[in-house]
Amino acid sequence: MQSATVIVNPTSPNLPSRRHLREAASWLDSQGWQADWAFTRWPGDATAMAARAAQEGRSLVVVCGGDGTINEAVNGLAGSETALAVIPAGTANVWAKEVGIPRQPIAALEVAVRGQARRMDLGRASAPSGEGGRYFFLMAGLGLDGSIAAAIPLGVKRYLGATTYAIMAARQSLRYLGQRVKLIVDGEPLETRLLMMVVGNTRSYAGITQVTPRAYADDGLLDACIFQGRHTLDIIFHALRVAAQRHLRASPVLYRRVRRLEVQSETPLPVQLDGDFYPGHPTIFEVVPAALTVMVPQKRLLLFQRQQPQR
Repeated sequence: MQSATVIVNPTSPNLPSRRHLREAASWLDSQGWQADWAFTRWPGDATAMAARAAQEGRSLVVVCGGDGTINEAVNGLAGSETALAVIPAGTANVWAKEVGIPRQPIAALEVAVRGQARRMDLGRASAPSGEGGRYFFLMAGLGLDGSIAAAIPLGVKRYLGATTYAIMAARQSLRYLGQRVKLIVDGEPLETRLLMMVVGNTRSYAGITQVTPRAYADDGLLDACIFQGRHTLDIIFHALRVAAQRHLRASPVLYRRVRRLEVQSETPLPVQLDGDFYPGHPTIFEVVPAALTVMVPQKRLLLFQRQQPQR
């Protein structure tokens, strides 16, 4: 009998009803899986639960929550052989949208137990000392992106969802100024005035557009999209270009595919990882190849460069 741990964030927006979760538990049991269901109470619980499941040699960790809860689980599973699967919940659940995981719990569990197992890269954000590092599986955002995430109270985000991002993005855009930075891109220096940078392991941004459209999750690289500029007018033009998916053609936008990127600046830049503000002020972003197994639908996925499932 195969074993799984199902991690549920009970405070996550758009959580399936208790009845649907009970039905999902019964279905998983009927498929011959021994599953423990664990409910988070505090930030960091999902990391500890996922790490314990990996240490126990469980085949699968299923996360029922948003991208923040998934990020926590990823930080417990990185480098292990335990696969990650998802029952979508949360404000946006960018990962579930990007790979096409259904919202219905039983349909999502069918992907978890019958889908393809893919080995994917992770990003890692850390300080120069190497301390306080954290994995990200979707993206890291620096500058304006991090400032927006820092301005969103978690309690408000839970109730307003994507509307909160739009409000905070507009407010922060009116006051945010580009900062002179020095980027070390795979050993090569690059100086610029940075408004925002997205370091993507995947393509979808907030589930509504693509900032790093050339990214693959299994190519051993991260895609850095660097938005240069000074003030609000530059931000508006960047936003319009991204909406039209023409930003990669614009001279104020630089696009690099990298293994390691370091940011040097006079004052620390705010950072978000997988949609949530990260207070550690990391300055080094590097890829960790083939660090995580994920369960995804049985179909061709453009997000993966290698089209044969990795088992």
